[in-house]
Amino acid sequence: MKILGLITEYNPFHNGHLYHLNESKNITGATHSIAIMSGNFLQRGVPAVTHKWNRAKMAVQSGVDLVIELPTAYACSTAEIFAGGSINLLNSLGCIDYICFGSESGDLDLLVDIANILSDSPKEFTKILKRHINLGVTFPVARSMAIIEYFTNVKKYNKTKLESINDIIKNPNNILGIEYLKAIRKIKSSIIPYTILRKSAHYHSKNISNKASIASATAIREQILSNNSLTGVDKVIPKTSLNILSYSMNEGTSPIIDKDFEKAILSILRRSTPEEIKNIFDVVEGLENRILSCSTKTNSLQELYDCIKSKRYTLTRIQRILIHALLNINKDDIINFNKDNGPKYARILAFNSKGREILRILKSSSTIPIISNLKHYRPQDEIAKQMIEIDIRATNIYSLAFKSKENLKGQLDYIITPHYEK
Repeated sequence: MKILGLITEYNPFHNGHLYHLNESKNITGATHSIAIMSGNFLQRGVPAVTHKWNRAKMAVQSGVDLVIELPTAYACSTAEIFAGGSINLLNSLGCIDYICFGSESGDLDLLVDIANILSDSPKEFTKILKRHINLGVTFPVARSMAIIEYFTNVKKYNKTKLESINDIIKNPNNILGIEYLKAIRKIKSSIIPYTILRKSAHYHSKNISNKASIASATAIREQILSNNSLTGVDKVIPKTSLNILSYSMNEGTSPIIDKDFEKAILSILRRSTPEEIKNIFDVVEGLENRILSCSTKTNSLQELYDCIKSKRYTLTRIQRILIHALLNINKDDIINFNKDNGPKYARILAFNSKGREILRILKSSSTIPIISNLKHYRPQDEIAKQMIEIDIRATNIYSLAFKSKENLKGQLDYIITPHYEK
């Protein structure tokens, strides 16, 4: 048995994900697959279009063998923390042979070169980075500029390589890939990395081509939200995903968007003190005052985003901060979780017959508890307790956005069991 690890959001599972899954199996020769998947809130600081059990079911119906939830504190955090949590979780399972991630580059060697520089932080690079940060740009921009300068002036890369590196650091999937490689290097994991070139649609593309069979998840969500129907997305997502989305829309549990939490977020901010906002993860340099001021001058999330974001603070960073406020995730939570070597448990969302075979192996190989029924889980320490409480809180808050009164009840984490695909 050779087991492939995937790090995913599946928001929703579409043909591009299916291509990635099949190509990953082909190039690694894996016989089984495990997807680490974000729960109800995602890395960009937004809610998933449909809940985690639906998305996990889409995945196993399309060929993923086992879906494990990435704890919320990692799922809606920075690229570094998201990647670190995901890699640590895969590594803790003790049975993963390979990881394969999609990238706009497809050049693993160059991604490794960049990852190594960011991991080792040579003095020359650190000096260049500090100089760019002092220019007042966002950290991601400063880091990108420093990478180019370092490979130009210190490593003396040729023009072709420099152009490739410049393209790499502009794209989100490349950046996540670099963070995966950094995390593997940091913990000295034996997991072997692979990357495949993303096919067709660009990550941020908002259009579904009439001729293409693959579209970005962004374009699919935009299409669904534009007329609150699945018209036009049938050719770019598997039929199984289409059926699950159709059912969830009919029962009033999707689509879910950030605007569904608009009043809750504004209420939390307006009732908070500067000190409370300052304690939210990623709030620095007096940003709490700007957030508090903007919360009293705006009456919609979009206005709030526009008011807070700046040259230094990106929209995605602001979205994550506001989701942390909504879910009551503070700086100490993130710091303590990161000190403690990543996720403290592996929570099963869905599996098939091959996934059942993996679960048998996990009984002896995993160094963390495997949770199939939350009612039976007893956190092994205070960190695990805090981590699972955030997951439960996230689902309880997420379910408030359901349109159907029947589904507004809380504690779904205790009610819904993992999906088994026969």
